[in-house]
Amino acid sequence: MSALVRWLLLRRLALERGRTLLTICGIALGVAVFVSIRLANHSAMTSFADTVDAVTGRANLSVQSAADGFADSLFVTLARHPGVEAAAPIVQVTALAWPGGPRTEAPRPGEGRAALPAHETLLFLGVDPLSEAPFARFGEDAGGRPRQGEDGFMAGIVRLIADPRSVAVTRSFADRLHLRAGDTLTVLASGRPVPLVVALVLEGGSLREAAGGAVAVMDIATAQEVFGRAGRLDRVELLVPPADRERLRRELTAQLPGGVIVEPPRARTRQVENMVAAFALNLTALSFIALLVSMFLVFNAVAMSVLRWRREIGILRGLGVTRAQVVRLFLLEGLLLGAAGSALGTGLGTLLARATLGAVGRTLTDLYLVQRTSEVRLDPWTFAVGFGLGIATALLSALAPAIEASWTPPALTMRQGTLIEARRLPVGRWALVGIAVLALAGVVVAWTLRARQPWGGFAAAFLVVAAFTLVSPAFTLAGERLLRRPALALAGIEGALGVRALRDFVARTSVVVASLMLAVGMTVALSIMVGSFRRTVDMWITQSIRGDLYVEPAGHRASQAATALPDSLVRAVAGLPGVIAVDTYRATPMRFEGRRVSLTGIDFAVQARHGSLRFVGGAGSAAVLERALRRGEAVVTESFAHRFRVAAGDTIRVPAAGGKIALRVAGVFYDYTTDAGAILVDRGLFARLMRGDRTESLALYTAPGTDLDLLRSRLAALAGPDFLLNAMPNRELRRRVLTVFDQTFRITFALQFIAVLVAVLGVVTTLTALILQRGREIGILRATGALRSQVRRIVLIEGGVLGLLGSLLGCAAGVMLALLLVHVINRQYFGWTIRMAIEPGVFAQAVVLMVGTSLAASLAPARYASERVAAESLRVES
Repeated sequence: MSALVRWLLLRRLALERGRTLLTICGIALGVAVFVSIRLANHSAMTSFADTVDAVTGRANLSVQSAADGFADSLFVTLARHPGVEAAAPIVQVTALAWPGGPRTEAPRPGEGRAALPAHETLLFLGVDPLSEAPFARFGEDAGGRPRQGEDGFMAGIVRLIADPRSVAVTRSFADRLHLRAGDTLTVLASGRPVPLVVALVLEGGSLREAAGGAVAVMDIATAQEVFGRAGRLDRVELLVPPADRERLRRELTAQLPGGVIVEPPRARTRQVENMVAAFALNLTALSFIALLVSMFLVFNAVAMSVLRWRREIGILRGLGVTRAQVVRLFLLEGLLLGAAGSALGTGLGTLLARATLGAVGRTLTDLYLVQRTSEVRLDPWTFAVGFGLGIATALLSALAPAIEASWTPPALTMRQGTLIEARRLPVGRWALVGIAVLALAGVVVAWTLRARQPWGGFAAAFLVVAAFTLVSPAFTLAGERLLRRPALALAGIEGALGVRALRDFVARTSVVVASLMLAVGMTVALSIMVGSFRRTVDMWITQSIRGDLYVEPAGHRASQAATALPDSLVRAVAGLPGVIAVDTYRATPMRFEGRRVSLTGIDFAVQARHGSLRFVGGAGSAAVLERALRRGEAVVTESFAHRFRVAAGDTIRVPAAGGKIALRVAGVFYDYTTDAGAILVDRGLFARLMRGDRTESLALYTAPGTDLDLLRSRLAALAGPDFLLNAMPNRELRRRVLTVFDQTFRITFALQFIAVLVAVLGVVTTLTALILQRGREIGILRATGALRSQVRRIVLIEGGVLGLLGSLLGCAAGVMLALLLVHVINRQYFGWTIRMAIEPGVFAQAVVLMVGTSLAASLAPARYASERVAAESLRVES
């Protein structure tokens, strides 16, 4: 066997370098996409976990509220609890910051957005420097050793306490923004630029790598003052004996007020991982597309090897080589191709991961407010899984041609021009099995919708792909019968011969039709899903977001719940000319049944009169909101209702400042801002639940004919030069939402492109295999007077027809996959209702694109066929 491997397999792979390299590249692309997506997700989550570890230091218990922080008086109770070795109060806020003073420009008329200097999003930690020593959060040098003896370091710590406007930044952040001790750093707090003095640059410690180094530390009193958190803490970190941690956690949970949670710091990482799990799983599933398409590429590559070396196979079989040895030989070829492609793919995937990380990071930031990371974190497990999937795919793909080669009689394989498909392909039987698999997919869909098992949608999608793959031989034969006469009429004998190859070599042509079907099917499915989703979101914005002007402090997106507009400004806005109503908005992240959601307060009375929320079941917005306002009830988003199985009339227990409060759900409304879910209550009820009120942003309703540019100018004048407002008209908000939407799905179309590229590689290998398989036929044609141009046209027609049939079958598969994406997978994972809309242009674009790319991919095989020597092709051994 070793001689066979050395002289037949390795020598052949070396001689056919072009084909070998093409196949390896196809496998590598499939593996690279999978690896890059997994690395991007892993990097984002690892960066978040590292940030949590860094900002908690050595703390092994964390006390925080399920809602919007708690009174700082609770810190004394925690610090004095028996068994607690150390306690540290924390105020944590994310805000925009830039080096230098508060250089800003007022919004220009017609724009409505405050112009800011080049800035970064910075994580501000308000700490008590005197309580920090046990936690080793930033009191370390580059080697991780305490720096308590260094005068410069201690002077900086003292200044943090003494100077109410001082801050410490990490060395990586200081180098990036060219900051030194004594420089000014301006932070945007609730729209107000606040200058801070850099008192200390942290040279080492774990904070240097947290959030890419974008971390600043300040005295807790300064943080409370700057960010409007007076008397409030976001959490308290505890250091307790590891052996007593669970006991102390239970004791503190029982003694602390309701709504206060005691848990290990890493629990925050698990919450975020749960929140983005659906997004990560969808991207991973999409990354399998290119890997699945590469299966067909390996199949064709090994089948081509069987064709090229069929005479040698016959000779070896005649000399006593067993069928099992032949199978092992070609499986080994698949293994070698898979190993080489997987190795190259893991390296390429690491390079692609940086670009992928940018797209994934933007989406996580836009949808889930997870801080971005720019560093790719290598993961051995991801490499191992990607490498293993590549090899498994190659071996599975090589199995069928290997078995086919072993079962072909030696006398036939030694005869030049004999087909590798010596046995008749059971086309009808495969088609019946495909129909049965499609029916099974329907059963899985019904079970998924009833049992609410999200993975069922992906299982059904896999069954649909398998069903269409099994049907592809029958579809190929049907296509040949339908296209036979039109091809003869339009392209003459070349058209007839080109189309006839689909029937004569159905085992091979149906493979490329299946690969093109998969690429086109996913392209069509995603195009329909994304188009339908975009149209639904656009309709939702138009129908539900009815305010004329939306006003928020600059930096609100970064700071979220740490943002507050002055009450005097809110009252003054209501008196501006042309403003007939003002709806106020405030929100706080909270934990509901172990998941992070949003508790939001708006003015139900204003929303009932001027807004138009669309409620599930068609209930009138005004009636639902007026009833909720009168009875002190809540309304919830559709995603919240789906995730927690809540319906109108149910009662939910909402965490509040004094403990959990029972609220009746007055209605469920459509919302597409985030799949995390939200609970909406009236602003008065929000103030009672949170024991405090604030306004983060405003929606202004104006009289007909109001000049919005003039109104924005008056808003800027009302706010004054030291307060930066963003004022967006409805159309700008709509454009902003759709821009975020388009950015979110940009990566999916990149994955589609790679899948199509791998499928095109399959066209090249298939046509080359067909040329080898039809060597005698091509020789006869050339010997009887066929011109090289006619041979080229025959091959080009074959490629174009394969592209046409693959794209048509892919369009049919795409519609079914789109139904699954819209009504099953999206519904189960995100809880959104999407109105499916199918644009005919999607199909036309897919067909034209695939036929065009297939023709382009046919150029090289066509040239190769036309240059074959007739005498060589006619040579035969009897």
